[in-house]
Amino acid sequence: MATFVLVHGSFHGAWCWERLTPLLTKHGHRVVAPNLPGSGDDSAPLENASLTSYATRVAARIDEIAGPVILVGHSMGGIVASQVAQWRSERLAAVVFVCGLLLRSGETLAAFLEAHAQLDIEDLVLANMKLSADGGVATFPQALAGEVFYNCCTAADAEWAANQLRPQATRVYADTLDLSPQRFGGLRKFYIESLRDRAVSPVYQRRMVERTPCEAVFTLDTDHSPFLSQPSQLRDLLLMLAKRVG
Repeated sequence: MATFVLVHGSFHGAWCWERLTPLLTKHGHRVVAPNLPGSGDDSAPLENASLTSYATRVAARIDEIAGPVILVGHSMGGIVASQVAQWRSERLAAVVFVCGLLLRSGETLAAFLEAHAQLDIEDLVLANMKLSADGGVATFPQALAGEVFYNCCTAADAEWAANQLRPQATRVYADTLDLSPQRFGGLRKFYIESLRDRAVSPVYQRRMVERTPCEAVFTLDTDHSPFLSQPSQLRDLLLMLAKRVG
């Protein structure tokens, strides 16, 4: 039996894993899917949300678990998963990035995007999210969520998910990762890319894997939200990885 710890991305919450979770537990695995501080229905003040507070929340959940963990990070949750992997490397069997932001030590999302501006990729998340007056909080228009996050989901699933999106603290995009070759670098890492992702471009996904090689890369022909659009296919990949890492 494996224990999967699932880390959601920006604007989302633990709710996004609701379709995937029973597909994993049906096979005897345990799933832990925490809300990051200030996300989903979590009551923590949004102004305190940061990479540190996010990673601290996930690390604390891992500390409650006996045995090795497979840590899964989706989208922005990939940044969180990387920092947690650094802090709890001895507890992890593997880290899996699902359309995840796989950045280098000392890097921020803003720095990554600036460094790859020559690729001329339109970032539909940054282009459409609305910032507060001080820039500290972003919201994403529900009317555009289906086009950007859920473009391969059914209309009903897209509407269900869009209605649950919440404001996102932007500080995490500017917080730098602190990773080491010995801890994060020594972990088994896997990447699951989505070919029709409109939130994190497949070009960006492949560039990140080129810079931070993973043991294997798997491809889903779907959108940014395979936990909704292809939950069975995502389950199959995770079950296969659980066997692979023992």
